[in-house]
Amino acid sequence: MNTALARFRNEITNFYVVALLNIVFSGLAIAFGVSSIAGAVLGIVPGGGIPVIRIGSGVLAMICFGLGLSWLLSSVRIFEGVESIRDILCTKEPVLSEDLVTCLIVRMLAHYRDNRKTIGSMITVCTLAGFGFFIIGINIGLHAVSVTSGGISLTLDAALLIPAMLLTLGIALTSLLSSYYFTGFSRVWDERLHEIDESECALKKTLGLDDQ
Repeated sequence: MNTALARFRNEITNFYVVALLNIVFSGLAIAFGVSSIAGAVLGIVPGGGIPVIRIGSGVLAMICFGLGLSWLLSSVRIFEGVESIRDILCTKEPVLSEDLVTCLIVRMLAHYRDNRKTIGSMITVCTLAGFGFFIIGINIGLHAVSVTSGGISLTLDAALLIPAMLLTLGIALTSLLSSYYFTGFSRVWDERLHEIDESECALKKTLGLDDQ
């Protein structure tokens, strides 16, 4: 029981941290999308004087905003259920009985089953956001440097562009790592749900309820 409890607590804690990071970085993604939309409208993005670049930057910013909003809503929904389970694990840690641990595991199973599609959507959104923000970060980085025959040098806007590049790359890394973690978590809990379903089928056959 101690081994199962330690494993369960570790899974819940990791999931809690990852979900919280997703909320933070999805908020940053929304903020980045809004600021980029404003920059595209006002023409203060690199190359903003060219209509095609302004339109392209605006469309990309709107996509980032949409991904960030979808990412945030999904993250909050998952986070709330995991937070309630984690709070019980932390506040009642000295007196965790086997019945309470079993109840919490069942709650987590129910929470995962109810939100399986949401987690699947989060995996997709995190993957798309990761690659999208990675491309944006590289693009921002290219505008921060100037390549000449004498070598590579920083542009005048580098002081503003480099922090933005680091932020977008940070969002990209977090979203890709989250996608990887959620995929592994989903695989483990899918297996547990499958085992439970098989046990239910076996019990029905034993009791002769499978044909009812």
